[in-house]
Amino acid sequence: MFMEFIDLALALIFCFAVIHAAIMDMTTYKIPNLVSAILAIGFVGYVLVNWSSISLIGHLGLAAIVLIISGVAWNLKVLGGGDVKFLTAVTLWMGPNNILPFLIILTIISFFVSVLLLLLGKWNSQIQSRNFPRIFKNMVKKATEHACPYGLPITIAALTLVPSIFSS
Repeated sequence: MFMEFIDLALALIFCFAVIHAAIMDMTTYKIPNLVSAILAIGFVGYVLVNWSSISLIGHLGLAAIVLIISGVAWNLKVLGGGDVKFLTAVTLWMGPNNILPFLIILTIISFFVSVLLLLLGKWNSQIQSRNFPRIFKNMVKKATEHACPYGLPITIAALTLVPSIFSS
């Protein structure tokens, strides 16, 4: 009973952290380091609760691979530093069982968000002069600078897999 409570608490921490990251990324185009740190520290708790049912080496190895690949994307100015840290911290939780669905969902959602923002960026002046929510106007304006809040697709992909992550 106690371990189930801890597992539920970890699931809530995970969900709140990724949602906070998405909101911050959409509003400021920055993901606070604290969010990635909370996810990494929370993962330690997840490991302690689920020690017998997870492959720690698999989780850490996949996160290292994602860190290297996303680090290259950061170096090429495709991703921001916050995106790299956030993606790596979220990947810790995915492990071998969830990494492929996570990356597929992430890729599809990132594609649609990026294309949509690039298309909307072409109508930036019309959108800015209309009565749209400020967060939407800001995202469209930033799209004209080829910026995309990748925290949003990362969060959606992560939340989609919460039942699978916490099913053990």
